[in-house]
Amino acid sequence: MRSDCHKAQAKVYHYLDGEISRYRRWRIQRHLRRCPPCTGGFSFESKLQQRIREDCVEDVPEELMARLTTFLRQNGPTDTSADPTAGGSDV
Repeated sequence: MRSDCHKAQAKVYHYLDGEISRYRRWRIQRHLRRCPPCTGGFSFESKLQQRIREDCVEDVPEELMARLTTFLRQNGPTDTSADPTAGGSDV
């Protein structure tokens, strides 16, 4: 497996969730056009994510939602300095 493949696979979920920059997204898309094995892997993960989103849905109990909302209001936004998509190598 090539180095580009490892880099692309390491970012598969960030790519599918739209959590990477446009430049990185473009780099991964370029790699996928040239690498059928990675394209197959990304396609599988994309379909799996979609299936989970559609079929594995549970309602959050109101009490839990209220507690989470209170917690988030009290603690403000999270620190993004540890964001794994913020740095590192491009694919």
